[in-house]
Amino acid sequence: MTTATAAPKQFWVPTPPGWVEIAAFDTDARAETHWRDMIEPAREHLGDGPTDHLYVGLREARAAVAGTGVTSAGVVVTEVDDKPAVWTFSTTVEHVPSGEVNPVALVERAVGTAGTVERVEDITLVDGRTAVQAFLTLTPQTPLGRAHRSAAPRPVTGTPPVERLGCCVVAVALPDRPHDLVLVTGSSPDTEHRPLLAHVASAIAAGVHVGTEPPEGVAKASGVLPVNGPEGA
Repeated sequence: MTTATAAPKQFWVPTPPGWVEIAAFDTDARAETHWRDMIEPAREHLGDGPTDHLYVGLREARAAVAGTGVTSAGVVVTEVDDKPAVWTFSTTVEHVPSGEVNPVALVERAVGTAGTVERVEDITLVDGRTAVQAFLTLTPQTPLGRAHRSAAPRPVTGTPPVERLGCCVVAVALPDRPHDLVLVTGSSPDTEHRPLLAHVASAIAAGVHVGTEPPEGVAKASGVLPVNGPEGA
């Protein structure tokens, strides 16, 4: 991450190792530069075809989340039980100017009508704040679902398209800003990954920070800029 100089305060979003950012850049050119920095070192390993497809998918994913209110979205390629897995995460900061703050309602807003909430529970983050965590399934028809499908590597010929995504959403108020709520959504085409997604989503939510400098201990991803916060921040 880089330090903001134009504005006195910025919102900072932590990122896991290997994070490929999609949404947080103010121009497509900056996004493309970041993607090249992250992807080109792996071209020899991935091969030219899959690498070029990955660029196409990232561009489609960036277009899918444009105008949705998502402040940061990214892809992590990892392994689960020695099998490759592609996880996507998005972060949105919702400003609630007045009235009762209802994280559950915000989770439902994030899911929309194309998702099924299976379980909602309170959790305690590492800093002691209480957050709401929801496990759900999401269809690729939502902007976040389309972003995941676009950013993931192209399937092998004959592989059926992804019909649903296993998701976890974590909602928590920013420290000392009870009407600024952070929503972090993690998704995977394998619904069995949701408990693992929950650990990453809650860590991202706990690390979102507003200020002039990133919080201590947050992993930095080269080239990822601070993101814009809600109106009135």
